[in-house]
Amino acid sequence: MAATAAALLGAVVPAAASADLNSDSKSSQAQAAGLAFAERAKAAHLTKTQTTALQAKVDRYVNKTGGKQVAANKIDLNGKGELLVTVPGEKHPRDFAAGDGTRIAADPCLEGSVYSGWFCAYSGEVYQGDALRWYACGKRSMPWGGYGSWINDQTPGTRATFYNSSGGVYYVTAAPYSYSQSYYWTPVWHIRNC
Repeated sequence: MAATAAALLGAVVPAAASADLNSDSKSSQAQAAGLAFAERAKAAHLTKTQTTALQAKVDRYVNKTGGKQVAANKIDLNGKGELLVTVPGEKHPRDFAAGDGTRIAADPCLEGSVYSGWFCAYSGEVYQGDALRWYACGKRSMPWGGYGSWINDQTPGTRATFYNSSGGVYYVTAAPYSYSQSYYWTPVWHIRNC
């Protein structure tokens, strides 16, 4: 509003005020996006408690990964991967991005197409829980610990490397198609999928 008034009056807005306006604009955009995500969650018949708990999980992951929330339960990892978050208490992420949020999200590592090109890591055993997945080659932070699972469904010969807290190699997967229905993530700090 101050910028509009300044423009109408021909005044120059100081740099500090301009920064505040940009910050306010980003905050307003985040609030608008949050309202849109909340509306999608409501349309999917989530309770207010479920919606709040889901958003809290997403916020924690955004802080850990540096990604950007693009749907009620989806975090874009700089265009090179994604993290889908389950509604607390559910086993699989829902599709809020393309669907109405009442169906389970498609999983490229489980769709039956061998060598789909994807690497997927799950926070739960037997490919359940939150899903970190990417197609483009890159190194990502592991945002959870405890027992989970993974699937290497990349192109033939491609192996994923898991790194420990000191940056050393902790584990290298077998070439595709390979998987682990139960894998202990706590010592893994980063994964390079290629």
